[in-house]
Amino acid sequence: MLKAPRAGAATPLAVPLREVYRGLDARELHVIVMPTEKCNFRCTYCYETFESGRMRPWIVRALVEWLEIRAPELDSLAIAWFGGEPLLARAVIDDVMGAVQRLAVANPKLRVSGDITTNGWFLTPDVAGRLLELGVRRYQVSFDGPAAEHDRTRRRAGGGATFERIWGNLSAMRRRDATFRMLMRLHASADNEASLGSFLEAFAAEFGGDPRFAVFLRPLSPLGGPADATFGYLAAERMADVFVRLRERADELGVELVTPDDLETVCYASRGNSLVVRSDGRIGKCTVALDHPANQVGRLRPGGRMELSGPDMRRWMRGLFSGDRATLVCPMKGLAEGGDGELRRAGAGGAGRGGSAGSAGSGVAANSTAVRWVRSPQRAGVGN
Repeated sequence: MLKAPRAGAATPLAVPLREVYRGLDARELHVIVMPTEKCNFRCTYCYETFESGRMRPWIVRALVEWLEIRAPELDSLAIAWFGGEPLLARAVIDDVMGAVQRLAVANPKLRVSGDITTNGWFLTPDVAGRLLELGVRRYQVSFDGPAAEHDRTRRRAGGGATFERIWGNLSAMRRRDATFRMLMRLHASADNEASLGSFLEAFAAEFGGDPRFAVFLRPLSPLGGPADATFGYLAAERMADVFVRLRERADELGVELVTPDDLETVCYASRGNSLVVRSDGRIGKCTVALDHPANQVGRLRPGGRMELSGPDMRRWMRGLFSGDRATLVCPMKGLAEGGDGELRRAGAGGAGRGGSAGSAGSGVAANSTAVRWVRSPQRAGVGN
């Protein structure tokens, strides 16, 4: 039987034991939902294929039914919305989050939360108001620098600039009297590093003094997209210099700057109680290596039944038992080695375009009546 590492056990890169236990806690559930894998943007460095469309009604019903089965045994339920662009499927978000709110009423001990990673195009005042009503309180929206730099790489699918509309939507949110957290994810690359200080200055002028808003600085990474070989990624040593410079400038401006080092040491994909529900009903662990064979761990079935491959889940959770920090930070790296090699760097970006950077990890209980464990991905029904 696998056991959690002993407190104080020697490991290559140790992490707090509480993080290990949290990843094994059946009372927590973290579900990353991809209501659609289509997107209205075509960012030049993106790794996604946009092949799977909106979640079909039966899958939405099955997801809600699964959550209904799980809810009585949970203390915490966190729903994270990802895509594609999740706001292209707002009706799915409405249905699921409405059900989650009803579960919180029916189960008084259950704490529920919602977060979303969105490109911000559809985050209009009306949409933002509805999301807040549904309990979606944490947001992550990406920028590639000031308007000129941003609009070169974060383009609409049909062409055209995106910065001004997104900035305007977030400015409107700032004027709203509501409780939420907004991480404006600032991507750094060799092409835009000189302009990032200007972005911080614009942020300070528009959002400074509002504790709900922060800048999350993150280097762009090659994650398996078609432009990986030609895009201007920053070398690691150069990125360290950029981080120091921008940290100093943020301090001067009074801007809250969040970096990857400020986040949790355990990736959501390492946690046994965190799952990705894709728009076609497939179950995965990682939002970056979406179609890698190792990332196909199960399938959602009608009636709220989830089939999971026990051996595949254990491979993703191996860091919880070794205590190795490198594995806990990115369990996909080891799984990709020895395979086709296409996604060996897959975990370098954490939750990809943002994933659930602002959310807690949690999820599946081995003894849950809603889960059927199987021996192989084939028996789990993964694939078409």
